[in-house]
This record gives sequence, structure tokens and C-alpha cells, in this order.
Amino acid sequence: MKRLILLVFVLIINTLNAQNFELVDQTIKSAIKDSIFPGATILVGTSKNILYKNAYGHYTYDHSSQVVQNNSIFDLASVTKAFGTTFCVMKLVDEGKLDIEKPVSLYLPEFSANGKGNVKVADLLIHESGLQSYYTPKDGENRAHILDTIKALELNYETGFKTVYSCLNFVTTMMVVESIVNEPMYKFYAQNFSIPLEMNRTMLTPHDEVKKECVPTTPELQGVVHDPLARGLKGLSGNAGLFSTTEDLAKLCQLLLNGGSYNGERYLNEETIKEFTKPYSENTSRAIGFDTRSGDHPSSGQYFNDGTFGHLGYTGTSIWIDPVRDLFVIFLTNRVYPDDKVSISKTRPKVYDSVILSLEQ
Repeated sequence: MKRLILLVFVLIINTLNAQNFELVDQTIKSAIKDSIFPGATILVGTSKNILYKNAYGHYTYDHSSQVVQNNSIFDLASVTKAFGTTFCVMKLVDEGKLDIEKPVSLYLPEFSANGKGNVKVADLLIHESGLQSYYTPKDGENRAHILDTIKALELNYETGFKTVYSCLNFVTTMMVVESIVNEPMYKFYAQNFSIPLEMNRTMLTPHDEVKKECVPTTPELQGVVHDPLARGLKGLSGNAGLFSTTEDLAKLCQLLLNGGSYNGERYLNEETIKEFTKPYSENTSRAIGFDTRSGDHPSSGQYFNDGTFGHLGYTGTSIWIDPVRDLFVIFLTNRVYPDDKVSISKTRPKVYDSVILSLEQ
């Protein structure tokens, strides 16, 4: 009898929890119905617990296609910048191997070409370097030539004069990291984060068996990075290229909220995280490698606190972390499928608002 009562109690609690996040489910299902994206996953958590997770829709708009699961793998696009490249930078800062206030040319001498000798690593990370916003590789252009071209570019504007979001900043940051660790950045990332944290479904360049578990971004691209620059770099880039799941990324979010520790193991110093996740100066809303909550209509919605940080991804991915609430939300979609004609900009804040409203009801 006691077991039956306990079972009923657990079922009631689970039902209540499901009802608590019904608004989240409705918001995301409505977006799928409106063809904003065919599939999505969401995970809501704190520094200690996972509060809610769910998966929605299919890999494509064909309902006979694969059903999205909580462990489905998404192309993170520019979320790579914050939760891939920036993690490597923070690790090197902790180890005393990288000073972001030093010139890029100290670590990458070739970068000083064409008047770039005074650009600091920090300028790259807050998007004030002066580099142009993007570079589209030509057909047949090899990886080495793309990297050499970026190193040799002239500045488009005076360093520090304004903020221009640039993928080239994070390709250059990757080259800085690799010059220090003397190995590809993806290996350094795996050794220091994805392997010890057992993020087994987080990777660049998924192999053929894993590709079929990746949510496609176009009819031709499944498990192959959507971003043309990262694709030109064979998927091994600092601006995009990371594939992951909400469940894996939750470990990085909890690590950040716990001051650099996860499951009793320290991965980053707390002071480094504090410095990297607040606005770099009074003149910018950018943090060091991360974005922060800013503007009249932030993508994190209207209820997240000042001090919230995270990043967006072009493919329809986003992560926002609110240290004041001790809360993070990971929302992954493939909104670019099939032809990159639909915007998610109005849907994102509705989803993040629905999370807060669900928690506070």
C-alpha cells in the first residue's frame, strides 16, 4: 500500500511539473506549426538541478522524418564562439599562457601585417578589432589559404572605435589558441572539457555514424557545418562548427554557474568566469567572448535579469544564463531548414519569457 501511495505521489509531482511548463510547450509547438523551425529541444536548469527538458517536432517538415529527441545533436553555429572557443581562452588565461590585453601579434606574428600590430586579443573577443564582419571562401580554396588571407587582411575601421560583430575575430582567436597549445583547438577543447565532462555528443566534424543523429540545417547538410566560412575550414573553426545537445551543454552552463566547478572537479577559475561574463567596459554590451542582455527587445525576453550572459547561433540556437536567478535555458532549433528564409527573432524571446512565467506561476 505504501508503495502504491508513493507511486501515486510521484505521478502527481511529475504531472504538476509537466503542467508548470505547459506554456513553454505551447510556445514551441506553435512555432513549429507556423513553420518557424521543424524541430527543437529545450533544457531549463540551475547550478544544481535540471528543472525541465523536452524535445519537439521532427528533423524536417516531413512528419515521416526522424522525431527530435532530448539527445538529438544540433549545429550550434555561433554558440561555438562562446561555449567552444571562449572556454579554451579562459583555460589558457587560467594557466597563465594567454594575456588577452596583449597584442594578437605577440602570439601570431603574421597577424601584424597591414597595420594590425596593436589589435589586442580582447579586441577580438568583444568584436572591436576592426576586422570585417565575414569572409566567404572561394570554391576550392583550401584551409591554409583561408587562414593566411584572414591574417593578412587590412582593418575596416579603427580598433576600438565601434563594435562590428565578426566571425573573423573568432577564427583569429582560434589561431591564437593553436599557436599557444601547438595542436588543433578542437583537441585542446576535447581534452579539457568535452572528454572529462563526458559530453559524448559534443564534437566538431561528426563522423558518418553520428551524422544521421544530427538535425539537418538544409536538405544537403546533415552533420556538416552550415556556416560557409567554417565549412571552408573543414569544420574546424573558432566561429562555428560545434555540434552538441541540450544535455551536454547543460554541463557547461552548470560549470559556469558553479564558479568553474562541476561534480566536484574544477575546470576554470571563478574570477576568470566573472571577468569574462560581464561587459568588458562601459562602452560595450559585449562580454569577453559572450554576449550580454542588452537593448530594448533582448532575445532573452523581458524577464531575465541584468547580468544575464550567453550567445545566439545563426542556425536557431541560443543559450542564456541568469546568475541572479541561478538559472540557464538552452534552446536549440534548426530554423534555417530548408532554405534559411524564416526568422526566429520573435520566437526566441517568447520562449524565454514562457520559461520565467512557468517558473513563477
